[in-house]
Amino acid sequence: MANDMELTRQLKISRTTVRACVEHLIENGLVKRQGSHKVVLRQPQDSDFFDIEDKASTKDKQIEKYFMSLIHHGKLLPGDRFSELSLAKNSGCTTISVREFLIKFSNNGLIEKIPRGRWKMVKFDEDFARELISFREMVEMRAITELLKQPKDHPVWQELRELLVKHQEVSLDMENRYLEFPDLDRELHFIILKSAKNRFTKQFFDIVSFVCHYHYQWDKTGELERFTIAIHEHIDLLNNLVTHNNAGAILSLEKHLQTAEITLLRCVHGLES
Repeated sequence: MANDMELTRQLKISRTTVRACVEHLIENGLVKRQGSHKVVLRQPQDSDFFDIEDKASTKDKQIEKYFMSLIHHGKLLPGDRFSELSLAKNSGCTTISVREFLIKFSNNGLIEKIPRGRWKMVKFDEDFARELISFREMVEMRAITELLKQPKDHPVWQELRELLVKHQEVSLDMENRYLEFPDLDRELHFIILKSAKNRFTKQFFDIVSFVCHYHYQWDKTGELERFTIAIHEHIDLLNNLVTHNNAGAILSLEKHLQTAEITLLRCVHGLES
């Protein structure tokens, strides 16, 4: 096989994407490394191919996942600028896919277009935050009522029990593990929201997650304290859910959403002390 640089040139993709593809071929026994060379071991079979009937959708998801990961890991902050070209190169997507995603995402008012194929992260105001919080409460309270209707042998209850254990483990060592909380937060709220079985839920979930982690990354003040409060609220909610205490679960979620509202507004205004 050609070397990585040659494959990058021939396929017009990044070296990161080439390396990932080669590793996949090695894992599936199509190729092996022999010193600095790569040797083809066999011809691909039907089972080796990916289903790409929904190719456009796959690319959309790829750039969306990559862009959101930049937010969650604090690599894009309010006021930061970035280019379509850099996103395309680093995500392994085409500039067309990247541009289409950014135009669609810009409808949320969280990024804005600037000249020469560049974009800027936007600092949103209190009105935006309050509108989002209000809508979040409406959607999640409806979703949890649907979750509570699930039969006791439904797989979701095992998911929640396992998630409760993860929360308890992290809560016992918050000083060293508090940065694991955002992932736990996403997991819990996604389980709740998917119970609504509404096609718009995923888009809403991504926006809320984006906004919350976007501003939490921006304002690090009091991070350990607010994550500690939130994880204990999660544990209270999860305990009520797995014991099928419906009234307790609803009250726990209401309390948690109220805390999240206060936290988000403080982050927007930089009011953490």
